Amino acid sequence: MTTARSPASGGPGARVAVIATTSAPTSERIFRRGLAAGAVLLALYVGLSFANDPRGFLGTDTGGKVATLRVMDARHRLDPDVGYWAARWDPDGRVHPLYYTAHIGRQWVNATTLPVLYAALPLYHLGGYRLALLVPMLGAVAAAFAARAIARCLHHTDGWLAFWVVGIASPIAIYALDLWEHTIGVALVAWAVVFLFDSVVDDDRRGAIVAGVLLGAAATMRTEALVYAALMISGACAVLLTRRRLGVAVATGLVVVAGMAVPLLANQALERAAAGGAIRSSRTVTLATGSKRSDAAVRVQEGLLTLSGLTADLERRAELTGLILLGLLVVFARASADPGQRRVTAVAGAGVALLYLVRLGKGLGFVPGLVATTPIAAVALVYGWTRERRPATVLACAALPLVWALQYTGGAPPQWGGRYLLVSGLLLGVVGVVALAQLPTWARAAFILTAVTITGFGLAWTSVRTHDVARASRLLTRQPEPALVFREAHLAREAGAFYDPTRRWLTADSPQNQTRAFDVLRAAGIDVVGVVDIERGQADADVVGWRARGRRHIRLFSDVDLRVTTYVSGP
Repeated sequence: MTTARSPASGGPGARVAVIATTSAPTSERIFRRGLAAGAVLLALYVGLSFANDPRGFLGTDTGGKVATLRVMDARHRLDPDVGYWAARWDPDGRVHPLYYTAHIGRQWVNATTLPVLYAALPLYHLGGYRLALLVPMLGAVAAAFAARAIARCLHHTDGWLAFWVVGIASPIAIYALDLWEHTIGVALVAWAVVFLFDSVVDDDRRGAIVAGVLLGAAATMRTEALVYAALMISGACAVLLTRRRLGVAVATGLVVVAGMAVPLLANQALERAAAGGAIRSSRTVTLATGSKRSDAAVRVQEGLLTLSGLTADLERRAELTGLILLGLLVVFARASADPGQRRVTAVAGAGVALLYLVRLGKGLGFVPGLVATTPIAAVALVYGWTRERRPATVLACAALPLVWALQYTGGAPPQWGGRYLLVSGLLLGVVGVVALAQLPTWARAAFILTAVTITGFGLAWTSVRTHDVARASRLLTRQPEPALVFREAHLAREAGAFYDPTRRWLTADSPQNQTRAFDVLRAAGIDVVGVVDIERGQADADVVGWRARGRRHIRLFSDVDLRVTTYVSGP
């Protein structure tokens, strides 16, 4: 990308030089510094990953990916078929052990996207899950470099502060340690922002075609990339139209769309060749329809939680606490720049510190809010409306309601930093870092220290969670019953590192599916079953033709126990 522009170049997009040519480092030194920074960041991720158990994960989608990798690696095949031991009695897969498994042709597919699987498979074969984590780690490094490039587009010196803040003090650091496609998707969209920006500034269609390819590649992994793509295309065309360049605006839009079509069509062909049908497009439809049909109130509630929530629950006080935190951060950012507002600054800062301390005092767990995990975003909301910063701020904010309207509902609390909003979080984080220059040194330090602290909290939670999930999953594989029925949808999926397509496990998340599961087990000749659910002090489930005979408990998390109830066939 171009990093400097002479004032004489004119036009609304003209940029001034960010580094004086007399003191500019050579290209070789820039490359070496960038290579060293990327290596240091990658090494940091590798070191942090050893605090986690490779048989436990941050989210259940990762469990499905690892289960697929295990089967692919064991069978030495490229198709993502995880198999189903009970297909004979349950041909539509209603009680398949891995929730969200789709029956495509003759295959049982639990993968959400194939590109990440195929990138991770050779690494998984060579070094297991730990080596496969290089995929999201490299995605996180690429996202950090994209943050630096965006900061340079915003006339911010060399952009290294944005690189390090995004790399080690934002949700990107958390998702670098889990085999999810989030970091890669964010990196692709962020670099598309850079190339499309340069395309508009330089009037060069090559940047537009690259941006389109990057956005299309991102959409094969993250559905919300389509939202950002639509906003970016419309924004670029609008800027060109203000310059009275209708033909260029239309050409730019068409070029970006054409670029997007290439990886999207290639991914469709890959899915049909490997799985016999579409994977990502069907998931996109599920996401758009909400899979659980929910009303506007639920979407608003979950949207507020992923915007600023500090605690992983959908209670009204959680939404209110998050909004209060957002308001206090905004007030602190605004007042700290004004020496005459010291009392307001002190009160707002104390309120922010108190809210974070209360949350940390409640113990490890998910922090689902974008602003709560990227507090520097509040600086962007205050100072992100200058001419240079406005496009990135508008893109980040305009995407929020669209993503909320389309995102899958039901999973807002158990996530870190609004995982559907990570692109907006990165953009606001970069704009906020650039705008920190308007604050006094102590206020900048306060924002950065808060970001580092909450990210460290997330890293600690990731470590504890992976160890807890791995321990509980291992115990589940050692239960004495010949078959297990999971009444919680995602429990068996959490145990993806132990998945065996021949193990007699089923998942029944409703009374109707529970009846189906026991019918399948009876047809398979199994007369002793363990039913696994979360202990809530409830009575044993009533299953016609089966009787409960004893129970035991397995500790999942510090405040969550699993109950395993033995059922025997008979009156």
